[in-house]
Amino acid sequence: MLINIKSFLSNTLSEEYKKKIITIYFFYIGLIIFSSIIYGYLLNLKFQIYDLNYEVILENISFANGDLIYNLLHKSKYSINYYNNLDFHLAKTPAIPFFIAFLTFFSKNFFFIIIFKNLIIYTFYYYFVYKIILAERIKNYIFLLILGVPVIIPYNFSVSLNFFYEDSLIAILLPLLFLTLITNYYYKYLLISGLLFILYFVKTSMFFIIAIVPIIIIFFEKKNNNKFLPITFSFIAILIWGFYGLKKTGRFPILSSSSSINSHVLAFVMNESFHKYYPDKSTDLIPITHELPTKIMNEWEFYDFYELKNKEYLNLNLDSYLKDIFIKLKFIFFGINRDGALPDKNGSFDNSIRFSLILSKSLFNLGILYSFAIIFKNLKKIFSQKKEIFFLSLVILNLLPHIFVWATSKHLVAISNISMIYLIFCFVDKKNKINL
Repeated sequence: MLINIKSFLSNTLSEEYKKKIITIYFFYIGLIIFSSIIYGYLLNLKFQIYDLNYEVILENISFANGDLIYNLLHKSKYSINYYNNLDFHLAKTPAIPFFIAFLTFFSKNFFFIIIFKNLIIYTFYYYFVYKIILAERIKNYIFLLILGVPVIIPYNFSVSLNFFYEDSLIAILLPLLFLTLITNYYYKYLLISGLLFILYFVKTSMFFIIAIVPIIIIFFEKKNNNKFLPITFSFIAILIWGFYGLKKTGRFPILSSSSSINSHVLAFVMNESFHKYYPDKSTDLIPITHELPTKIMNEWEFYDFYELKNKEYLNLNLDSYLKDIFIKLKFIFFGINRDGALPDKNGSFDNSIRFSLILSKSLFNLGILYSFAIIFKNLKKIFSQKKEIFFLSLVILNLLPHIFVWATSKHLVAISNISMIYLIFCFVDKKNKINL
């Protein structure tokens, strides 16, 4: 059954169809809520995230987000003591801390927070997938397939359910961005602009996507003044974070300095022991032997110190760094074992096969190979291959910072989900495929 576009434009969908959409939504969200509860319970067994009263323990939220949320709620400031009791204003981008602080304002109950975080994100995903598929007049089962993309692979689903990984948001928002890019939703450019704006504040690794995808849109999209909206929103996002940093620290953060701790993170890579740990063991275990000066006065002196040490290492060990890149690429495309492990009480590391990754990596590689085949087959008509151009652009731009630094399985969830959406549009019901 094809959806009538006239019904969409006139908002006169049949009552029967509306009931089906609402029923599907409640089943879908019911799955999200149930899974959030189970996942939250398992998460607590590992990290002890809530107390006996089920209230969230902020200091146990990892990746420094817990400290940021605590300071937002109790000190009305967005900073953390990352080193030597110095305030770091630019250690982390604010999307996750502000989102969770907002939910905590209503209730500190852990299950309230994780349920409503996922309820909001998955409702957002459901609503726009529905609107896009409706506008594209695609068969209904494709709508169900795309809804299933974030939840069908267990590991990918678990990452999206998390509430302190930045990748939990990227796993949903980046595939939605791709879906919007390859379709003709009426509010396409406005939605793309909003997604790019949000993604910039989710994680600094999104910079290349924020900066370059709007330029690709300008070149590959038809003549339409609205296609300049994404580059405008991206520019505004960069300016907001930049001027915030300038006001708080006296320096405009951009590129690698978008976070003032990026150089410290990179120091784990600019290390002769990196290949001995990655990808099996957590990079947090890599010993950094640089002795920090005792008179570091602010976060930029901290950043500059590690930036200098990283450059010195690179000048002396470029060959080792390049060899490590091949280790990262091998993991990105073929790694199916548990990565980034911490030792258990016996000092052992669990690097068993993660079966979800077998399916995830297979679909990812299939998407890459198929897209390249399409492009080379139609090289003279490359400007008509928008689906492939946007797919490969998002994959490459998302991988770039992880190749420079490192990738873990959770970093690859978004592009795995994008690959599934791409393959759905390539292989399902070719007689009714979208005319792009």
